[in-house]
Amino acid sequence: MPAYGLIPDSPLITGASKLYKNAAKKLRGKGLNLKPRNMKVSMQFGRLVVYKPILDFELNHRYGTVGRHLHRTANQISQLAKLQVGKKTGRLRNSIRFQHLPKNGMGPGIKVGAYTHYARLHHDGTRPHLIVPNKPGGTLVFTKGARVIQTKVVRHPGTRPNRYLTDPMRTVIRGQRRSLRG
Repeated sequence: MPAYGLIPDSPLITGASKLYKNAAKKLRGKGLNLKPRNMKVSMQFGRLVVYKPILDFELNHRYGTVGRHLHRTANQISQLAKLQVGKKTGRLRNSIRFQHLPKNGMGPGIKVGAYTHYARLHHDGTRPHLIVPNKPGGTLVFTKGARVIQTKVVRHPGTRPNRYLTDPMRTVIRGQRRSLRG
């Protein structure tokens, strides 16, 4: 019988799982207790037929195995980024989202980002800089507490970077590597 692609719910994997469970039941009836984690199943396939459309779906489609894994990973990264980002108004946090990229020569992909004009400044930080009015000879007006301040120039001290996208990405990917090793 040709295999229908080695996906978790394929008849081949389901059949092997049923064989193992039946063997474990028979051994328990004879007084032997086999726990599933103590037994390893290995299979060799001769004349394995993997249908290209099924393999292509699993590897390259958004709802295939790889696409679902990318979706879960991007969701974890975006949720952690929303927790780490500054929350003065919530606009930057609400702009964090991910999208599936169309398949290219390298396979499927995901893009995680924040979509406000100041997202990169918040992420990478800024150096100390001067803020001047847009119109020549104009003034800057802003409030500090209850006071209204008017000035020609402001010396901004700069901001420290808040790596709200790259830090969660590293955390999630390191966690996946550890789970693969352990």
